[in-house]
Amino acid sequence: MKGSKWPSEYFHNPLSNKPIEQIWDDIDAYTFESQFESEDRIEKIDFVIPFIPLNYQGKVIKGAFYSQAVDIIIEKFPRLKEIFFPIANSMFSSYPQSEYADVYFTCYKNEKRENYYKNKYPNKKDIVMLPLQDADFTNEYKMAPAFNVFKTFDIFCVSTAYPVKNIPMIAKAIKEYERKYGIILKVKYAIGSRDLIVNEDKTIDVSKLRDDAQKQLKEVMQILGDYTKYIEFFPFIDYKDLPKYYTGARCCVLASLLEGKNRFLSEAMACNTPVIVFQDFNKYSRGDYPIFFENSGEYVPYFTPESLADTIHKVINNSQNYEPRKNYLKYSGRKNFVNTIIDSIPYYRENLPNYEKGRIQDNIWVDLAMQYDYQLSTYDFIYGKNSAIQHVRGMKAIESLVKFFYSRFKIK
Repeated sequence: MKGSKWPSEYFHNPLSNKPIEQIWDDIDAYTFESQFESEDRIEKIDFVIPFIPLNYQGKVIKGAFYSQAVDIIIEKFPRLKEIFFPIANSMFSSYPQSEYADVYFTCYKNEKRENYYKNKYPNKKDIVMLPLQDADFTNEYKMAPAFNVFKTFDIFCVSTAYPVKNIPMIAKAIKEYERKYGIILKVKYAIGSRDLIVNEDKTIDVSKLRDDAQKQLKEVMQILGDYTKYIEFFPFIDYKDLPKYYTGARCCVLASLLEGKNRFLSEAMACNTPVIVFQDFNKYSRGDYPIFFENSGEYVPYFTPESLADTIHKVINNSQNYEPRKNYLKYSGRKNFVNTIIDSIPYYRENLPNYEKGRIQDNIWVDLAMQYDYQLSTYDFIYGKNSAIQHVRGMKAIESLVKFFYSRFKIK
């Protein structure tokens, strides 16, 4: 199976003596794309439209969609490329392996890596590389500071319990914090699995989780001893309830060294909570590109419990120094996401009426066309007022939406 070599050697060790080109190859050897070829995953394929095709005053402008299964979609609906730019999403730090995509999500802008990749694969030289991933499409108005919620606990974490997330490192840092600063941190941790059983006394039963997740959580229990003094575990938190947890935390901590862009970081910053992440996080894939912009949080200098504990101490005792939501709105969020797509694909500069860089939300022609075609303003579409024509999941729903567009644009 293509893209199935998991680069686990980089998950717990930030140091590698390999040439950077070999590391890039190792990262690119894995992609989640191929997982969606199986029958049991076909109904989990996402089809997300950040910019919708427009037909106004006799002019047709193509839209753009992204998916982790572009090739499956285009093989089934080849004429979709007449009205859409397909964007491939590997759901990891790797470059996608799609053969039909016009655009790749690359997470970060890394010109050296892009040049190496296109020299190695000259057939991909015309692929547009976008420093985005689906995490960047976070709706910053749904994921925003909760009203009348105060900072009542120290750390909020949202991640699976799989080894790539390095949960034991967080547990070791919590113990180190207690040893060094004499304080027991209050932590809330959602692992995103309803298979975790939380008992009335806050203890957890991990027996129904995957073996590797069980092992990680058992190690956390062993490190902390009476772990309920430190961490309150949640199997799953509904999306609509997440803002109050982000808002109630003094900081949000991610302990991974290598994965995708990570939605948790985007959501935390959108809720105005500073983030803490190891400076080695995705360092090989991103090069000099930052994990976050300006004073949105702190980088942990070393991959050690003490370094993490010291960084947590710095953040929770200097909250006045951070402006994560302000910076998130400046650089990220849906409006900036769509502008990055429009500004990066030459077609739009050459064909979109009244094109101005970074100003898609102010383009009068686009707003008129959006209202004429879909009875929505540009802002309303970008921020999901009609999700039925923006994000569907599963091949049956995708087929229905494709038929809608084929009918609108007279494609047989």
